[in-house]
Amino acid sequence: MLGAYARRVRDDGRPGEWRVRRSSVLIAGVLVLLAAALAGWWGLSASAEVQSGSFQSGSTGHPDECAFPDDDFWALFARDEEVVAMLTVRSDSRWPVEVTSLRPEAFRFDRRVVGPEDGFTFHDPSDGPPPEAETAERVVIPPGSEAALWIVSPLDDVLAGADGRVGVSQAPVRIRSLGIARDTTIDFDRSLWISGLDSDSAEFQHQVEGLCAS
Repeated sequence: MLGAYARRVRDDGRPGEWRVRRSSVLIAGVLVLLAAALAGWWGLSASAEVQSGSFQSGSTGHPDECAFPDDDFWALFARDEEVVAMLTVRSDSRWPVEVTSLRPEAFRFDRRVVGPEDGFTFHDPSDGPPPEAETAERVVIPPGSEAALWIVSPLDDVLAGADGRVGVSQAPVRIRSLGIARDTTIDFDRSLWISGLDSDSAEFQHQVEGLCAS
């Protein structure tokens, strides 16, 4: 039997016998079960995602107020204007998920997490960004709740061309779920655009006037 003996062939061609330890079979079985459990645990962790929530604030800058708005356009800023915007982030996971901003100088979370029945009003972006003491680079989002993600000057380190513009439409984050961490992004519903022109330039004013021309 497998637990007692197994057949083998000796070097001289004569059959021999060697003993298979029951403990070796037991260890192999445990390792298989452990690998399957880890794969399942990893799969559950990977199923946890965060995404844009139920609210995306009106932004400072020059928002899309056209009769036929561009679905991807959130707002346009001049090079010398401070970018301030906010959207909520939710997780549809069945357990709490920790989310950490990988660029906390530009993307930070409101410390207060809001449930669907809380009716909480967040800080108004038109008043500027919230005090840093009210934000954090890391937040834990329980099931069915949302956290506010603040976007403040996310492209200060990027130079746009003299007549061009650059956009931002996602925030890099690290998600920790069931003890396993992975890097991903939170995709915005629409893009924020920063022009390479100053706000007092005739070229920038022409850009703003032309937002609804296309």
